[in-house]
Amino acid sequence: MRFLLIILTLAVVCSSCSAQPLFINNGSNSDANNIPQLPTITPDGTTAFFQPVITPTAIALQPLTDAALAPVLDPIEVGSIGDDSVFGQHMHNLVDAGLFSGSVLVARRGQILLRHGYGMTNTTTQNTATTRFRLASLSKQFTATLVLRLHEQGRLNIDDGICNYIEACPPAWGQVTIRHLLSHSSGIPDYTEFRNFDATQAIPTTRDELIARFRGNPLQFTPGNAFRYSNSGYILLGAILEYVTGTPYADLIRNEITAPLGLNDTGYDHSRNGNDPNLAQGWLRQGVVADAIDTSTLDAAGALYSTVDDLFRWDRALAEGRMLRADTLAMMRTPQVKRYGLGVMLYPLGNMAVVHHDGMASGIRTFLGNFTDNDITVIVLSNYETVDVDGIATYLAQLASQ
Repeated sequence: MRFLLIILTLAVVCSSCSAQPLFINNGSNSDANNIPQLPTITPDGTTAFFQPVITPTAIALQPLTDAALAPVLDPIEVGSIGDDSVFGQHMHNLVDAGLFSGSVLVARRGQILLRHGYGMTNTTTQNTATTRFRLASLSKQFTATLVLRLHEQGRLNIDDGICNYIEACPPAWGQVTIRHLLSHSSGIPDYTEFRNFDATQAIPTTRDELIARFRGNPLQFTPGNAFRYSNSGYILLGAILEYVTGTPYADLIRNEITAPLGLNDTGYDHSRNGNDPNLAQGWLRQGVVADAIDTSTLDAAGALYSTVDDLFRWDRALAEGRMLRADTLAMMRTPQVKRYGLGVMLYPLGNMAVVHHDGMASGIRTFLGNFTDNDITVIVLSNYETVDVDGIATYLAQLASQ
């Protein structure tokens, strides 16, 4: 069924696209290890390697000022933008084919071209641009930013060994650094790939219980020698953040990011049993409700929620230096092992350079990316688990580039 859905998506996309090849993923979990693949083969048969999108600059360590933490944008215009445009027409084609439900925002150089909701939040309410969605692994950008802010402040160094901060640290983790966790190069196995994860994902779980699941497992490779996507690393980053600051992760998100930037619809998802009516219900696909998931099982690796509006503000805040210094942002966006930086994906889409992250959890697919050549931001939040968010985002970015 998933294969059929992806084929249908490709058919709808290509019905309105140009001859330029369009990146469409294979429908598998885009958080898995098949994502950052080297090299990239261009249409003319040559091989291209992605380069860092920002050149590091040496600047003095300075604390963020109150002005730097001011809300990043004026209030976004209320209501739909661009739904009658070519962007909106493409999204309606997908909705009519039963291939999309969610919210989308497209902007070029800060100017919003499309801002609209499609499909249903639940069985009675339509999605809008202000509907909240669980972010899944898109949350990792926020976790990584918190860690890098502590690095800037000298409260930790990302090349420190994690055993300086993790209680009862096993000997196998002795050579693992914070940088390894950020870049998925630690070798610590991903607990979400363990056989029992799906059966336990709806059970409220503490961080200590999550860590206990993988603490005794051997490393899969020598730290720093390979890339293997691991949610376990970001669970440990959550523990390190709390150890260094003495503040719960959810409070750090609020105090350091969402409150200063005015992201009023972003936070740690504590919702239970649908008690947030503005949080999109997850579906496997049209008409099929997804399995329940308790976001405590994702924690600092994927427990946040947001809206397309707030994610647009967040993306601009990062780009404009309101959260990190220029040299730290450059480090974040520099490939470490393969084409993953520090909390961001750096492999190209549709032969376009893009700084991005996506996410997948039960009933959720998410994407936030800045296509750097033309400063095009695309945000796709869907409550259909089988949606090809990378393919949709790539096509919308190609339209915005014309």
